[in-house]
This record gives sequence, structure tokens and C-alpha cells, in this order.
Amino acid sequence: MRFSPGSTVDHFEVLEELGEGAYAETYKARDVRSGGLVVLKFPHPNLFADPAIFQRFQREVKIARTLDHPGVIHSLDGAETRTEPYLVLEYVDGDDFRHHLREMGGRVPVPVAIDWGRQLAGTLQYLHEHGITHRDLKPENLLVTADGGIKVIDFGTALLVGAKRLTWRHLTDGVGTPDYMSPEQIQGERGDPRSDVYAWGVIMYELLTGRPPYSGDNWMAVMAGHLTRVPEPIHQLNAEVPAQLEAVVRKALRRYPENRYQSAAALLADLDRLDKLDISTFDFSPEAPMGGMAAIESAKRIWQLIGLVAGGFILVSALIIGLTVVLR
Repeated sequence: MRFSPGSTVDHFEVLEELGEGAYAETYKARDVRSGGLVVLKFPHPNLFADPAIFQRFQREVKIARTLDHPGVIHSLDGAETRTEPYLVLEYVDGDDFRHHLREMGGRVPVPVAIDWGRQLAGTLQYLHEHGITHRDLKPENLLVTADGGIKVIDFGTALLVGAKRLTWRHLTDGVGTPDYMSPEQIQGERGDPRSDVYAWGVIMYELLTGRPPYSGDNWMAVMAGHLTRVPEPIHQLNAEVPAQLEAVVRKALRRYPENRYQSAAALLADLDRLDKLDISTFDFSPEAPMGGMAAIESAKRIWQLIGLVAGGFILVSALIIGLTVVLR
């Protein structure tokens, strides 16, 4: 982390580190002019060597400035001149969603899951209606406020309708986190609002069962699960989940985008009438595995080859050292 508590950046005093990712680092800070608390988000300086990363940062700034919804962190960016590029966001006195889940034992009561799911679906509806696809929904990018509200954070990989495609050597269009990535993102596609619907389904599955729908020894196994497997039925892991709610989550988790809810609005509509849903009208016919496994298998073979080469190098080195000792 670049800044320590007590450091100053322009008219902000850094109070503590909040976190660091592959793209940026964040800090809790105080605006010395107003005394208010804020969050400062700094892109990693070494990434600015690629012009596309600066464009991506500018896109995030643009997105943050256009959003005004209780389920989204607000931008406090003004037009003032700064010593370097960074985002100023509202500070929310809340808990990291992942930490919150751990404290609740991983699985939450069904009414709480429904409430949080409805809130998140409503926020997605707002984002999608404003031409924004988040693309990286996961517990780490959600906050739980003191009054039980859910806020979406981190729009670093979000898509904005009409924005041009960016090419960054460190980040492909198929961004995301393996546990929560939609199959089409795993395939390398950019994703669209239905990708966020899929991530919503993964989060809800985890809230109701205490675990994501797919797991494995490594990220390739998890990604393969999204492309080829069917999650274990929710009711087998939690008998308290109503059949109607399970049907909604299953529909959100359909492998092919055309088989899912086509919008967050449609998803929210079903959540608002759970008791009246006729689950016999849902289509849960088997879906064929999605292509692209060849790429994953190739990756496996590459890592196997690297392991063999490394092992061979170590063996040869050991033999050379042993021979040297003998000759001495």
C-alpha cells in the first residue's frame, strides 16, 4: 500500500487502509476542509503504462458520477485539480459482505436472503436501465450497512453502453471472479445484464446453502463447473428454502443467457410475487455443456508441462551438483 495513516493527499488525510486488489487500492480518509469521512480509490501507478487502463479508470469515474441510488456507493468527485488521479467516494459505516456472511455462519435465514436478494435485484435493475453492467458481482463487492441495506461497490470492470472496447494486456474482456463468473464470461465474452443476473443467482445460492454452486481444487475446476455441471439442488442443502425461491434462483443460474431472466426487472417481479409463482411454468430442461472446455484443458496441459519442465530442471540440477561433488 502506498499511503500510511497520517499521510495527506491534497486536502484528504489518510486514516487507514481498506484494501488492495489487482487494479487499485482504497483508503478511509478525512476531508480536512469539511471534516467528513470519505473513501479514496487509487489505481496502481504501474498500470498507467498502458493507455487502456487510464481509459478504464476514466470510465469508472464517469459511471460513479452518474449513479444516484441507495444501493450504490455515491461518488463525491468534484472538479478540483488533484496531484494524481483517484476517486473520492462516500464512506459507508458498514461491514464487508463476505465478513458478514462468515459471522452468520455462511448461511443466512431465508427471510434475510430474500430481503438482500430483492435489494440487489433492485439495484441491478437501476444499473441496467442506466446502461451499466457490473460484471464482477461477488460478496467482496457488496457492503451491508448498519440498517441491513446492501450497497454495490467497485465499478472498475463495469461496462457502459456505447463505450468502446478496451484492450488491456493485464485484463481480458471476460473479467470476473471464477466462483461468480457467468459461463459466457468464462468463454471470454464481455457479458451483458444477464451476466449480472447469473452472478445474482450464485450469490443467492451461497446465501441459502452456505457455499457457492461450484467448487474445485483450483479455479479451472470451478470454471469447468459453470460450463458443464448442474448445481446440487438447494432444497437438499437447506430444506427451509421455499420451492418458489429455489425456482427463481435456478432460473437465474441457467447456463445459457437466453434461458435466464432476460432482465433484472423480470427477476425482481418474480421475487415480489414469490407466493403466487407457479413453478410448473419454469423451464428447467437439461442444458448442453457450453463449449470452450478445450481452452481449459489446454491450460491444464500447459501447467502440467511447466511442472514437468520445472521438475526436470530440478532433477538435472541435482545430478550436476551430485556429479560435481563426486568429481571433487
